[in-house]
Amino acid sequence: MSTKKQSNYGTLYVVATPIGNINDITYRAVKVLSNVYIIATEDTRHSKKILNYFGIKAKQISYHKHNEAERCDYLIKLLLEGKDIALVSDAGTPSISDPGDIIISEAHKKNIMVSPIPGVSSVIAAISSSGFSSDDFKFIGFLPKKNSQKIDILKIKNNFSLIFFESPNRVLNTLEELRKIYGGQKKILVAKEITKIYENINYLSLDDWFEYFSENNNERLKGEFVIIIPKEKLTNKDILDGKIESFIILLLKNNVSYNSAIKIVCTFYKLNKNKIYKKYINLAKK
Repeated sequence: MSTKKQSNYGTLYVVATPIGNINDITYRAVKVLSNVYIIATEDTRHSKKILNYFGIKAKQISYHKHNEAERCDYLIKLLLEGKDIALVSDAGTPSISDPGDIIISEAHKKNIMVSPIPGVSSVIAAISSSGFSSDDFKFIGFLPKKNSQKIDILKIKNNFSLIFFESPNRVLNTLEELRKIYGGQKKILVAKEITKIYENINYLSLDDWFEYFSENNNERLKGEFVIIIPKEKLTNKDILDGKIESFIILLLKNNVSYNSAIKIVCTFYKLNKNKIYKKYINLAKK
Protein backbone atom coordinates (compact mmCIF):
# COMPACT_ATOMS: atom_id res chain seq x y z
CA MET A 1 0.00 0.00 0.00
CA SER A 2 1.34 3.44 -0.94
CA THR A 3 1.30 6.29 1.58
CA LYS A 4 2.42 8.85 -1.00
CA LYS A 5 0.07 11.83 -1.38
CA GLN A 6 -1.08 13.26 -4.71
CA SER A 7 1.58 15.75 -5.82
CA ASN A 8 -0.81 17.76 -7.99
CA TYR A 9 -3.10 18.55 -5.07
CA GLY A 10 -2.66 21.52 -2.77
CA THR A 11 -1.44 21.20 0.81
CA LEU A 12 -3.56 21.83 3.89
CA TYR A 13 -1.33 23.60 6.41
CA VAL A 14 -2.45 23.40 10.06
CA VAL A 15 -0.87 26.56 11.45
CA ALA A 16 -0.41 27.38 15.12
CA THR A 17 -0.75 31.06 16.02
CA PRO A 18 0.00 33.01 19.23
CA ILE A 19 -2.20 32.52 22.31
CA GLY A 20 -1.43 35.95 23.71
CA ASN A 21 1.99 37.32 22.82
CA ILE A 22 2.02 38.10 19.09
CA ASN A 23 5.80 37.58 18.93
CA ASP A 24 5.37 33.85 19.64
CA ILE A 25 4.50 33.12 16.00
CA THR A 26 7.20 31.22 14.10
CA TYR A 27 9.06 32.46 11.01
CA ARG A 28 7.78 29.42 9.14
CA ALA A 29 4.17 30.20 10.06
CA VAL A 30 4.53 33.73 8.70
CA LYS A 31 6.05 32.38 5.48
CA VAL A 32 3.30 29.79 4.99
CA LEU A 33 0.50 32.26 5.74
CA SER A 34 2.02 34.70 3.27
CA ASN A 35 2.17 32.17 0.42
CA VAL A 36 -1.08 30.16 0.63
CA TYR A 37 -4.03 30.78 -1.67
CA ILE A 38 -6.45 31.33 1.20
CA ILE A 39 -6.50 31.20 5.03
CA ALA A 40 -9.42 29.44 6.71
CA THR A 41 -9.77 31.15 10.06
CA GLU A 42 -12.07 30.81 13.06
CA ASP A 43 -12.67 34.57 13.23
CA THR A 44 -11.51 36.71 10.30
CA ARG A 45 -11.58 39.88 12.39
CA HIS A 46 -9.30 38.42 15.02
CA SER A 47 -6.88 36.87 12.51
CA LYS A 48 -6.75 40.12 10.51
CA LYS A 49 -4.87 41.76 13.39
CA ILE A 50 -2.10 39.15 13.20
CA LEU A 51 -1.98 39.23 9.40
CA ASN A 52 -1.77 43.03 9.34
CA TYR A 53 0.96 43.03 11.99
CA PHE A 54 3.17 40.82 9.82
CA GLY A 55 2.13 42.35 6.49
CA ILE A 56 0.40 39.19 5.26
CA LYS A 57 -1.95 39.88 2.34
CA ALA A 58 -3.51 36.42 1.78
CA LYS A 59 -7.31 36.18 1.51
CA GLN A 60 -9.32 34.89 4.47
CA ILE A 61 -12.46 32.80 4.74
CA SER A 62 -14.35 32.06 7.95
CA TYR A 63 -14.16 28.48 9.22
CA HIS A 64 -15.78 27.89 12.61
CA LYS A 65 -17.91 25.32 14.39
CA HIS A 66 -21.17 26.71 12.95
CA ASN A 67 -20.13 26.49 9.28
CA GLU A 68 -17.38 23.84 9.40
CA ALA A 69 -19.32 21.17 7.51
CA GLU A 70 -20.46 23.47 4.71
CA ARG A 71 -17.08 25.24 4.32
CA CYS A 72 -15.24 21.92 4.23
CA ASP A 73 -16.59 20.95 0.80
CA TYR A 74 -15.55 24.27 -0.74
CA LEU A 75 -12.05 24.16 0.75
CA ILE A 76 -11.47 20.53 -0.24
CA LYS A 77 -12.43 21.49 -3.80
CA LEU A 78 -9.74 24.18 -3.79
CA LEU A 79 -7.17 21.72 -2.47
CA LEU A 80 -8.06 19.22 -5.20
CA GLU A 81 -7.50 22.01 -7.74
CA GLY A 82 -3.94 22.39 -6.46
CA LYS A 83 -4.38 25.43 -4.21
CA ASP A 84 -2.64 25.55 -0.82
CA ILE A 85 -4.74 26.44 2.23
CA ALA A 86 -3.79 27.41 5.77
CA LEU A 87 -6.07 26.53 8.69
CA VAL A 88 -5.80 28.72 11.80
CA SER A 89 -7.83 29.12 14.99
CA ASP A 90 -8.29 32.22 17.13
CA ALA A 91 -5.32 31.20 19.25
CA GLY A 92 -2.99 28.24 19.52
CA THR A 93 -3.19 25.08 17.42
CA PRO A 94 -6.25 24.30 15.26
CA SER A 95 -8.36 21.22 16.13
CA ILE A 96 -7.18 21.22 19.77
CA SER A 97 -10.60 22.04 21.28
CA ASP A 98 -11.10 24.19 18.17
CA PRO A 99 -12.50 23.60 14.66
CA GLY A 100 -10.36 21.62 12.24
CA ASP A 101 -11.02 17.89 12.60
CA ILE A 102 -13.63 17.74 9.82
CA ILE A 103 -11.49 19.23 7.04
CA ILE A 104 -8.31 17.48 8.20
CA SER A 105 -10.09 14.11 8.24
CA GLU A 106 -11.58 14.76 4.80
CA ALA A 107 -8.19 15.79 3.40
CA HIS A 108 -6.67 12.49 4.52
CA LYS A 109 -9.54 10.60 2.87
CA LYS A 110 -8.88 12.44 -0.41
CA ASN A 111 -5.12 11.72 -0.24
CA ILE A 112 -4.37 15.43 0.25
CA MET A 113 -1.18 16.38 2.08
CA VAL A 114 -1.78 17.70 5.62
CA SER A 115 1.22 19.55 7.04
CA PRO A 116 1.37 20.87 10.63
CA ILE A 117 3.17 24.14 11.28
CA PRO A 118 3.89 23.71 15.01
CA GLY A 119 3.83 26.53 17.50
CA VAL A 120 2.19 27.64 20.70
CA SER A 121 -0.21 25.40 22.59
CA SER A 122 -1.62 26.42 25.96
CA VAL A 123 -1.82 22.76 27.00
CA ILE A 124 1.87 22.08 26.32
CA ALA A 125 2.84 25.44 27.85
CA ALA A 126 0.97 24.56 31.06
CA ILE A 127 2.48 21.05 31.18
CA SER A 128 6.00 22.39 30.70
CA SER A 129 5.44 24.85 33.56
CA SER A 130 3.95 22.34 36.00
CA GLY A 131 6.98 20.34 37.06
CA PHE A 132 4.97 17.13 37.48
CA SER A 133 2.69 16.24 34.56
CA SER A 134 4.95 15.71 31.56
CA ASP A 135 5.51 11.96 31.96
CA ASP A 136 1.90 10.74 32.13
CA PHE A 137 -1.14 12.89 31.37
CA LYS A 138 -4.54 12.99 29.70
CA PHE A 139 -6.01 16.11 28.09
CA ILE A 140 -9.81 16.17 27.81
CA GLY A 141 -10.52 19.64 26.42
CA PHE A 142 -13.35 21.57 28.09
CA LEU A 143 -15.26 19.90 30.92
CA PRO A 144 -18.96 19.17 30.26
CA LYS A 145 -21.32 22.03 31.09
CA LYS A 146 -23.70 19.70 32.92
CA ASN A 147 -22.57 19.55 36.55
CA SER A 148 -23.34 15.86 37.11
CA GLN A 149 -21.27 14.88 34.05
CA LYS A 150 -18.43 17.11 35.21
CA ILE A 151 -18.42 15.52 38.67
CA ASP A 152 -18.38 12.02 37.15
CA ILE A 153 -15.10 12.93 35.44
CA LEU A 154 -13.47 14.78 38.33
CA LYS A 155 -14.20 12.27 41.07
CA ILE A 156 -12.39 9.36 39.40
CA LYS A 157 -8.90 9.03 40.82
CA ASN A 158 -6.39 8.62 38.01
CA ASN A 159 -2.85 7.31 37.73
CA PHE A 160 -2.16 10.14 35.28
CA SER A 161 -2.38 13.93 35.48
CA LEU A 162 -5.75 15.20 34.23
CA ILE A 163 -5.62 18.36 32.12
CA PHE A 164 -8.61 20.39 30.98
CA PHE A 165 -9.77 23.86 29.95
CA GLU A 166 -12.26 25.85 32.00
CA SER A 167 -14.08 29.08 31.28
CA PRO A 168 -14.11 32.09 33.64
CA ASN A 169 -17.81 31.80 34.45
CA ARG A 170 -17.47 28.15 35.56
CA VAL A 171 -14.07 28.02 37.24
CA LEU A 172 -15.32 28.76 40.78
CA ASN A 173 -17.92 26.03 40.55
CA THR A 174 -15.29 23.57 39.32
CA LEU A 175 -12.92 24.49 42.16
CA GLU A 176 -15.74 23.99 44.68
CA GLU A 177 -16.55 20.55 43.27
CA LEU A 178 -12.87 19.62 43.41
CA ARG A 179 -12.73 20.70 47.07
CA LYS A 180 -15.68 18.41 47.87
CA ILE A 181 -13.95 15.49 46.16
CA TYR A 182 -10.33 15.93 47.26
CA GLY A 183 -10.46 18.28 50.25
CA GLY A 184 -9.16 21.84 50.42
CA GLN A 185 -5.49 20.92 50.87
CA LYS A 186 -5.23 19.13 47.54
CA LYS A 187 -2.83 21.04 45.27
CA ILE A 188 -3.54 21.68 41.60
CA LEU A 189 -1.91 23.79 38.92
CA VAL A 190 -3.92 26.62 37.37
CA ALA A 191 -2.54 28.52 34.39
CA LYS A 192 -4.36 31.60 33.12
CA GLU A 193 -3.56 34.31 30.59
CA ILE A 194 -0.56 32.28 29.38
CA THR A 195 2.00 34.50 27.54
CA LYS A 196 -0.09 37.62 28.26
CA ILE A 197 0.66 40.59 30.54
CA TYR A 198 -1.28 39.17 33.50
CA GLU A 199 -0.02 35.60 33.12
CA ASN A 200 -0.53 33.59 36.30
CA ILE A 201 0.74 30.01 36.66
CA ASN A 202 0.80 28.58 40.17
CA TYR A 203 0.61 25.30 42.04
CA LEU A 204 -1.58 25.98 45.07
CA SER A 205 -4.11 24.25 47.30
CA LEU A 206 -7.78 24.25 46.29
CA ASP A 207 -8.56 26.37 49.36
CA ASP A 208 -5.98 28.97 48.26
CA TRP A 209 -7.25 29.01 44.67
CA PHE A 210 -10.86 29.32 45.76
CA GLU A 211 -10.03 32.22 48.07
CA TYR A 212 -7.92 33.92 45.39
CA PHE A 213 -10.58 33.76 42.69
CA SER A 214 -13.44 34.58 45.06
CA GLU A 215 -11.89 37.99 45.67
CA ASN A 216 -12.33 40.67 43.01
CA ASN A 217 -13.87 38.34 40.40
CA ASN A 218 -14.01 40.92 37.61
CA GLU A 219 -10.23 41.27 37.50
CA ARG A 220 -9.18 37.69 38.13
CA LEU A 221 -11.81 35.67 36.31
CA LYS A 222 -10.80 36.57 32.79
CA GLY A 223 -9.34 34.57 29.94
CA GLU A 224 -9.06 30.84 29.42
CA PHE A 225 -7.93 28.59 32.27
CA VAL A 226 -5.80 25.46 31.95
CA ILE A 227 -6.13 23.27 35.04
CA ILE A 228 -3.93 20.29 35.87
CA ILE A 229 -4.87 17.80 38.59
CA PRO A 230 -1.77 15.76 39.55
CA LYS A 231 -1.99 12.00 39.25
CA GLU A 232 -2.77 9.97 42.34
CA LYS A 233 -0.67 7.13 43.71
CA LEU A 234 -3.26 4.42 43.26
CA THR A 235 -3.47 0.95 44.72
CA ASN A 236 -4.68 -1.95 42.59
CA LYS A 237 -8.03 -1.66 44.38
CA ASP A 238 -8.32 2.05 43.46
CA ILE A 239 -7.62 1.24 39.81
CA LEU A 240 -10.19 -1.57 39.76
CA ASP A 241 -12.82 0.62 41.48
CA GLY A 242 -12.26 3.33 38.88
CA LYS A 243 -12.61 0.85 36.01
CA ILE A 244 -15.80 -0.62 37.50
CA GLU A 245 -17.41 2.80 37.96
CA SER A 246 -16.44 3.95 34.47
CA PHE A 247 -17.86 0.72 33.00
CA ILE A 248 -21.18 1.15 34.86
CA ILE A 249 -21.46 4.81 33.79
CA LEU A 250 -20.77 3.85 30.17
CA LEU A 251 -23.51 1.21 30.22
CA LEU A 252 -26.01 3.56 31.86
CA LYS A 253 -25.29 6.25 29.27
CA ASN A 254 -26.13 3.69 26.58
CA ASN A 255 -29.58 3.08 28.09
CA VAL A 256 -28.69 -0.15 29.88
CA SER A 257 -30.66 -0.48 33.13
CA TYR A 258 -28.77 -0.35 36.43
CA ASN A 259 -29.62 -3.98 37.21
CA SER A 260 -28.39 -5.16 33.82
CA ALA A 261 -25.26 -2.97 34.07
CA ILE A 262 -24.35 -4.54 37.42
CA LYS A 263 -24.89 -8.02 36.02
CA ILE A 264 -22.67 -7.30 33.00
CA VAL A 265 -19.89 -5.71 35.08
CA CYS A 266 -19.89 -8.44 37.72
CA THR A 267 -19.78 -11.16 35.07
CA PHE A 268 -16.88 -9.40 33.31
CA TYR A 269 -14.83 -8.82 36.49
CA LYS A 270 -16.10 -11.93 38.38
CA LEU A 271 -17.45 -9.89 41.31
CA ASN A 272 -20.13 -10.32 43.96
CA LYS A 273 -23.32 -8.76 42.55
CA ASN A 274 -24.87 -7.79 45.89
CA LYS A 275 -21.78 -5.89 47.05
CA ILE A 276 -21.30 -4.06 43.76
CA TYR A 277 -25.04 -3.26 43.50
CA LYS A 278 -25.01 -1.54 46.93
CA LYS A 279 -21.64 0.17 46.44
CA TYR A 280 -22.60 2.00 43.22
CA ILE A 281 -26.35 2.47 43.81
CA ASN A 282 -25.87 6.26 43.73
CA LEU A 283 -25.16 5.98 39.99
CA ALA A 284 -28.66 4.60 39.42
CA LYS A 285 -30.22 7.74 40.90
CA LYS A 286 -28.71 10.18 38.38
